[in-house]
Amino acid sequence: MHNITLWWGCPWTLSVAVTQIGGLGMAAFGLTHLVTARLASNTANNQGPGGLLLCIAGVLGTFLVGFPGYFVFDKIWPRFYYDPVPTGKNAWLMGQGFFIVVYFIGLIRAFGNERRALNRIGEPIN
Repeated sequence: MHNITLWWGCPWTLSVAVTQIGGLGMAAFGLTHLVTARLASNTANNQGPGGLLLCIAGVLGTFLVGFPGYFVFDKIWPRFYYDPVPTGKNAWLMGQGFFIVVYFIGLIRAFGNERRALNRIGEPIN
């Protein structure tokens, strides 16, 4: 490895980026929820916090697999990140990828709930 890039130099690049971008996405969702609550104050939002909980689980899971999990994977497959140990690197990246998918599913559910609440504006409450 004569050419050290940021990706090769720091194994936590993916988990840190997902944590930061995930936090921005959750802030955007929070603002959307505040606006929806103000505009659709006469509609009942019975969807629950499912999307938000998935977002939280996705961001925390990505961070935990990516940063502290790195040391666990390194105990199982020593130097898996820097040496050609594809099994260890693939398992570690797939763990992070799983939680990234969980985050996106949660974000889609959360914004979908807000969209449905906005679409119910003007409907009578049962």
